[in-house]
Amino acid sequence: MYGDRPGLATLAHGLCETGDLAAAGRRTASFYADPAAWLVVAAVEAALAGAPEAVRRRVAEIGALAVSDHGTRHTMRSVADTAARGRISPLRFAGANPGSLAGLLCITLGFRGPSLLVCMPPERAGPVVALIAAGWLATGQCRYVAVAEHSENNGHHTVAARILAPAADRRNAAARARAARRGDADGRIPGPG
Repeated sequence: MYGDRPGLATLAHGLCETGDLAAAGRRTASFYADPAAWLVVAAVEAALAGAPEAVRRRVAEIGALAVSDHGTRHTMRSVADTAARGRISPLRFAGANPGSLAGLLCITLGFRGPSLLVCMPPERAGPVVALIAAGWLATGQCRYVAVAEHSENNGHHTVAARILAPAADRRNAAARARAARRGDADGRIPGPG
């Protein structure tokens, strides 16, 4: 979808699904992020695994865009339940922030580009996400953009992820990879500009 937009190329895709969001939850004891945020991380990890090596070597130059109309409702409900009993865990409260769907990507995967949560249904977010991603790439705020679209349908959660780059990167990636194998280039994908 985004690779069809002028100026953008999709370098890799990832997908994660679960019918039990609670079971997909926290992977480490120290992060109390919403289980949907962990599902987002897993989908982007899958996309990164299929991305060119040059992308995987430069994760600090990746921006994070999450799209969700569902957000962190699982953790918000948990916080509301504990608030009714008189005490709220600061860690759970922070994990209920909908922005954690994009923020956890940065924390766990080392992304240092801009990050943003777009709060709308993924099926309607295409033009907005493409505009934001193209802007970040064109202005050099990041070299790549990881986009994760989280949707929920009758308790089934799906996150579709993709790694975006400027369209010129797709056309030249094969030539750069050949040059890198020959040793006459470092194989990096140049950024915009």
